[in-house]
Amino acid sequence: MTSPDRTPPALAAPATPSAEGRATDAYLGMMRALVEGSTQGAENHPDLEVHARGQALQLTTDMLDGATAAGEPVLRPEVTESDLEGDPPTVVIEDCMDNTEWTLVGQPSRDLSEEHTRLYTATVTLSGSEWKVEDLWLGEQNAC
Repeated sequence: MTSPDRTPPALAAPATPSAEGRATDAYLGMMRALVEGSTQGAENHPDLEVHARGQALQLTTDMLDGATAAGEPVLRPEVTESDLEGDPPTVVIEDCMDNTEWTLVGQPSRDLSEEHTRLYTATVTLSGSEWKVEDLWLGEQNAC
């Protein structure tokens, strides 16, 4: 007699992502759109509005000024604060981004023996069922 087929736990449907996970996904989506737009020399990217609003949308749109970048930054987002009972629910993400290899085309290359970092602080809020980056602040170069 054989036992009935069972789905192994590893193949079961994934659990619903946590609020912090969905907020982090919104931040990463915004950054992917920013990087993709920068490598295309764009002045806007349609996915920015999917993942950002308010001041963060304005800042990232302004960052896409038609200049072309090459490479990609290394992102290290971490949730540093979470107020899921607030009105609206809010998650704060800090990212000590390494932008050593994300440079403007035509500018001198950075010294790759040094790390070039910048702290990005994102406030992500829930509106309806969507998490979006609402505020984005850039810290001093190499301050993290």
